[in-house]
Amino acid sequence: MSTQATQRIAGQPGRAVVFAALCLGIVGVSFSSIFTVQLARENVAPLAIAFYRMALATLLLAPPALTFKRSELLSLTRKEWLLLLIGGLFLAVHFGAWITSLKYIPIATSAVLVNSHPLFVVIAAWLFLGEKPTRLSIIGTIAGLLGMLIIGRDGLTAEFALFGDALAVIGALAVVGYFIIGRKVRERLSLLGYVMPLYTACSLFLLVWALATRTPLFPFSPAVWLYFLALAIVPTILGHTVFNWAIKHVRPSTISVTFLGEPVIASILAFLFFQQQPSLATFIGGAFILCGVYLTIRGE
Repeated sequence: MSTQATQRIAGQPGRAVVFAALCLGIVGVSFSSIFTVQLARENVAPLAIAFYRMALATLLLAPPALTFKRSELLSLTRKEWLLLLIGGLFLAVHFGAWITSLKYIPIATSAVLVNSHPLFVVIAAWLFLGEKPTRLSIIGTIAGLLGMLIIGRDGLTAEFALFGDALAVIGALAVVGYFIIGRKVRERLSLLGYVMPLYTACSLFLLVWALATRTPLFPFSPAVWLYFLALAIVPTILGHTVFNWAIKHVRPSTISVTFLGEPVIASILAFLFFQQQPSLATFIGGAFILCGVYLTIRGE
């Protein structure tokens, strides 16, 4: 019996369905920086962008989640709630840091750095779990870190660019915790039973962050609200939520490989919408990072 037939019998999606979902997800996520930069041009603060993106996505997903998954949500254990809160915190840090980075560095640079998270997984597993990396993983990690140094050196020539690079890297580090927790919690929970409390926790953390920093959360024009809604639907529900569905059926490393498409697609969109042309350092450093991530994942 073929693998796909076995999957269908077991109620699992076929390989083609998972592949199509990953393609949809990466295209959706790639539009995030486009909408974010457009909102920044409307003088909307980064934390306000992050908060309304997640809050509106939560509101859109709430009706189906409360209708079809109410019993599952009520059956969540204390441990699962704790994991969801931590996952929401990681996701809030990711969005808050990465969206703020777009204020200081081009889309291509930010997209490359924020998708360098597989490099940090290898380093963290070695330092804290005692998992010795393979030779290929070591080569990939060194190549990726070298690429970051190349991009970081380019940032020294522009005011606050190095700060933007650091924020994008913080966003990448937060993704590591977000993916690991997602893989653990999604073993039992359905998609809606997972993303509804996760996005709610993320929205609350972002709201507290915005209020603590006195970030203006209103008033906004109708055009700004349309961009908020676009962020909630395209990169969040059609992007991150699709990846949260797929992470139950494929390894986190597969999700990481898929994210390698974001810097490419986002760079093309940035050129089409804003005529942002990546610098030579971004091309060279980005090539090192993407190759490093690929080698790291292959090594693992």
